[in-house]
Amino acid sequence: MNRSEASRAPQHPRTLLVEFLGAFVRRHDDWAPVSAMVTLMGEVGLDGASVRTLVSRLKSRGWLEPEKRERVSGYRLTQVALDSLAEGDEVVWRARQEVSLEDGWVLATFSVPESERAKRHLLRSRLSGLGFGNTGPGVWIAPARMLVPARSLLSRLDLLQFVDLFTAQVAPGGDGTAELTGLIARGWDLGELDAEYHAFVVDRQPVADRWEKEPRTDAEAFAEYVLALNQWRQLPFKDPGLPHELLGADWAGRAAGELFVRLVELLEEPARRHAGTFWP
Repeated sequence: MNRSEASRAPQHPRTLLVEFLGAFVRRHDDWAPVSAMVTLMGEVGLDGASVRTLVSRLKSRGWLEPEKRERVSGYRLTQVALDSLAEGDEVVWRARQEVSLEDGWVLATFSVPESERAKRHLLRSRLSGLGFGNTGPGVWIAPARMLVPARSLLSRLDLLQFVDLFTAQVAPGGDGTAELTGLIARGWDLGELDAEYHAFVVDRQPVADRWEKEPRTDAEAFAEYVLALNQWRQLPFKDPGLPHELLGADWAGRAAGELFVRLVELLEEPARRHAGTFWP
């Protein structure tokens, strides 16, 4: 598959429906007709059987409940789904601006008994999903602004009892930047993340260029918007949003972030118009 073909295919098919719920269903009183879900997901590459499978999984996670409106079968977002989507918004849309070293850090240390091994795995997974890096046994670090999202998530998952959260600054004296560079190399694979940001730019830049030159149909905007969001959404969850002093001048995350904002400005409104035609 070449890069042009890749830009028209979902990068993460299992999360396509979640992107749809967050970007469109919440704007329609947290409810969507089954027909809208199947048809619109079909426009971005998911067949009906795949949509039904994803819906079933989200029902089992407590995200969706069946509900008829005006005799139209559909699904309603639960409070669990709304809370999870709101937490995701904090990361995807607002939480990844670069910060300064002076803003400090949040440290998370935890000790989970062997009898709670499943919670230990969940804790590691969720901290990683917030952009924390693992720097040693039971020690995780992230920029200080992630303190509130971390506390909120851990509280919702009933994991705070196993975790201690601290804010910290680099100790004065010595070469603090060099020490942090070593710490960061242990905590995150920034080379891989940079490559993924670069791939986003390569895949989506032609889309923005085409739309700036000649806007197309609302249906095309919907497909391009959902596919761009699907590729983008995974990246902020991997990105700790490190201080700019620790990132090189050629860090691809900057260009990727600017491109994503540009795509939203070009595609969001016509995409919503198109999706809205499928609601009664």
